[in-house]
Amino acid sequence: MTAADRPSPLAPHPAASLVISFVNTHAGGSGEQLENADGLRQWLRAAGHPDDAVSDADAATAREFRDALRTLLLAHSQNDAVPPDHVAHAEARLVRISDNAPLHAVTSRTTTTLVPARSGLWGAFGAILIAITELDRAGMWQRIKACRNEICHEGFLDRSRNASAIYHGPGCSSMVSMRAYRQRKKDSQ
Repeated sequence: MTAADRPSPLAPHPAASLVISFVNTHAGGSGEQLENADGLRQWLRAAGHPDDAVSDADAATAREFRDALRTLLLAHSQNDAVPPDHVAHAEARLVRISDNAPLHAVTSRTTTTLVPARSGLWGAFGAILIAITELDRAGMWQRIKACRNEICHEGFLDRSRNASAIYHGPGCSSMVSMRAYRQRKKDSQ
């Protein structure tokens, strides 16, 4: 892929929405959407991968996958609170997930595309892994981040020109600044 073929970092990438929607199944005050099989079924339907046979154990696997992704996205935000061993552990969890989410390469005369080899839950996991691969090939994987505000950690696409955004929005940035100001004021008393 040449630089001319890459989408602008300031424009949304189609693969980003799937990854971000999955990571944001537990963001800030919205609560845990993957708490049980019912919540996972709802997310799978909304993501276009319906699976009525999922269990609470599958929901736990989905949370593990999501939390590993969130750890990597926090690392993309240069979050010093994420130690290197946590990142390595998250990467190992993603490898275990990918072992169970087989992909097929569909090759034509002009292109090769990866598609999930399974449907339902593992098809959704495969689609997320494919989306991550597409984002990496487009030079945008490092721009998918998690908000550094410890109360939020919402996933977002960093559309700043220099890829320096660390908060998903000005509200979180203000909240962190105010919290730091109050702590400095308290420490000086």
